[in-house]
Amino acid sequence: MFVKPFRVKSNTAIKGSDRRKLRNDVAAVFPTLTSEQLAEVVPMKEELNIIKIYTHKGETVTVYANGKNPVLFEMEKMLYPTVYTLWSYPHLLPAFSTWPPVMHKLVGGADLMLPGVIIPKCGLPQVKRGTLSAVTLVKNRAPVAIGTAIMTTAEMVAAGMKGKGFTVLHTYMDHLWAIGDKSSPPTIPPLEIEPSETVAGEEEEQKNEEGETPESSLSLDPSLQMDIEHLNLEEDISCTIIGGKEELSQNDAAEKTEEYEPNISEEMEDNRSPQEQMDALLYQCFFHALKCKVKKSELPLLTSTFLRNYMFSCCPKDQQLDIKKSSYKKFSKFLQSMQQQKILQVKELNKGVESIVEVDWRHERND
Repeated sequence: MFVKPFRVKSNTAIKGSDRRKLRNDVAAVFPTLTSEQLAEVVPMKEELNIIKIYTHKGETVTVYANGKNPVLFEMEKMLYPTVYTLWSYPHLLPAFSTWPPVMHKLVGGADLMLPGVIIPKCGLPQVKRGTLSAVTLVKNRAPVAIGTAIMTTAEMVAAGMKGKGFTVLHTYMDHLWAIGDKSSPPTIPPLEIEPSETVAGEEEEQKNEEGETPESSLSLDPSLQMDIEHLNLEEDISCTIIGGKEELSQNDAAEKTEEYEPNISEEMEDNRSPQEQMDALLYQCFFHALKCKVKKSELPLLTSTFLRNYMFSCCPKDQQLDIKKSSYKKFSKFLQSMQQQKILQVKELNKGVESIVEVDWRHERND
């Protein structure tokens, strides 16, 4: 939106009544702000200007500038924070992380594509279509862009983390940022140390300008970089389910996985094709997940969540589950087969998003 220069129509000091209305609006849109924080964003006595601008596309935008920096902007009666505000309050919006090279594309006017989104070990933030979200860079919570989600989190995962994920509205280094003091993002460490992260993205999205993978604690195999079905399996075992139902340390999870791993003889593996071996691994992870992970109280369960948080964590450490290499090719076709065998029932509870609604734990193949 602010990629190109805009035209300033007016720049005036805010009136007392407008200031109070703005403060009430900000409190309603961002309820997580404390009264002290609200007073910092919209001070009652300090200088606060209203700047009316026209973007290069002819959009009318109202910018609120606190001192030197723009802190908020409003368009079509919707309020948005600027990166300057988010640097002080990074918790304000759900945040999605990406690689530094992607930032250059966003500054150039590109929207955020899902292959460039990093998937943390505990999963992506849960958002709905149109949810205002922040974009951060790996290992730094300081937002560098804001945008609106084009689809829900479940739909992103169901799409294999491919396609456009967010419409970008404002970025660090754009012309809105430039009317401020032009400061750089601060370094805000993660809320907790995360030993691993996975990424669903193209290889070129994961490389820095020198062609090297960015320094981080990631553990990635080149074959795990194309879509959600290729997540780093060993690291995903340590996922903490934020709902509080299951919290496993990496060692505990590894031990639980090893406890249920069936012994497949080398002789048997040698006699099977790679596709047959992948089918066997798929069955193994599927039935182990149903038997040892899924609880009846968790149904209905998104099929994408079942795959990512349950099946992947059941994969033996020395193997990787790649559904595209199985005879089913797609997870939906595999589930369709399991449904035909009356092992479970899948329904489309929301348009385009399937969920497991029923499981027959007494089925002979679940024994």
